[in-house]
Amino acid sequence: MADDIMYYGTGPRTQLIGPFDIHKREFLWWLDYYDIEATWYSFSAIRGDLIYMGTADPFGGMLLGYHAYNRHSGELVWRQYKEGLFKYRDPQAEWEYFWRNVDVLDFMAPTVWKDLVIFTGGDCTARAFDANTGRLRWEQVFDTPVSSAPTLAAGRVYFGLMGDDFNPPRLMCISAGNGRTLWQMETEGSILSAPVIAGKRVIFGTDQNIFYVLEQVF
Repeated sequence: MADDIMYYGTGPRTQLIGPFDIHKREFLWWLDYYDIEATWYSFSAIRGDLIYMGTADPFGGMLLGYHAYNRHSGELVWRQYKEGLFKYRDPQAEWEYFWRNVDVLDFMAPTVWKDLVIFTGGDCTARAFDANTGRLRWEQVFDTPVSSAPTLAAGRVYFGLMGDDFNPPRLMCISAGNGRTLWQMETEGSILSAPVIAGKRVIFGTDQNIFYVLEQVF
């Protein structure tokens, strides 16, 4: 919600972002599917006059899209595409990973901090783009794929990493300003949705039905 306007997506292969004025009870504009033609479209985030969203498409490799539109008019402001980065290229594993992510509703959802829009998910990276121009400001690559959307608090970004044969699942805490890892914690199972910040506590669950409440962070 922003200025009594509700922004949401209606799913692929239909109209996508549909800003709805809750007082006038009408849509302001539609972003048509054929403008992007991706398989997955994320929740949106807003900063000033711009609205941000992420997309993902598994066909021919994991193609990740990062988009910014004028939230009043629907005009494209900037767009970036990145080929997904993985430690080992395995098309079948990437395909399965993509469909696993689709079951997580906040897959590819961005968060905004100062003049940065930050994305985690889709591959083994966290990326921050200049919120006004779309220029890549930093990129942090991990050994295993990211498993959740980000949560931001006090200049820190929290999200999960999947485990593999050599690395356990983890909760990551990185700097929003430069992507530097501040601390990490092994978890029992992968974190599937963005952690919740409540006061000084960090709260999240995993796909092994384990619920964590961290009362002291480093």
